Amino acid sequence: MEKTVQERLIETRRQWYAAYIGGNVGQLDHIESDDFVVINEAGLQGKLDQLGSIAEAVAHDRWFGRGSRVEDEIVKSVPLGEVVSIHGQGRIVDDSRESSEVYFSELWRKVDGQWRVLALHFTRVPQF
Repeated sequence: MEKTVQERLIETRRQWYAAYIGGNVGQLDHIESDDFVVINEAGLQGKLDQLGSIAEAVAHDRWFGRGSRVEDEIVKSVPLGEVVSIHGQGRIVDDSRESSEVYFSELWRKVDGQWRVLALHFTRVPQF
């Protein structure tokens, strides 16, 4: 059975997060648009800087451990013409270290028939 547009986007998003957790910069490079940007409390980072820092962390065994995974607690999807905004709250579960929850927003667009992420913005959920 043919997957819907929404199902294909969700599958690509799942692959993107799995590549991130696994430190697979080749897969990240494929899914992220050429002008991808990530924004967080450390500032603004372009795609090449992001991929380089991930590759370095993986090479020095400072990346996520085996069995790590992303868990979304709240996810909302809003179609905006040619792009889709996805936002919510989630966390990375890693048995070897404690990780905090984050609020996130992502912007996705279909390019040449494939979903590509344009931007990611995330901030840690305050701990009171």
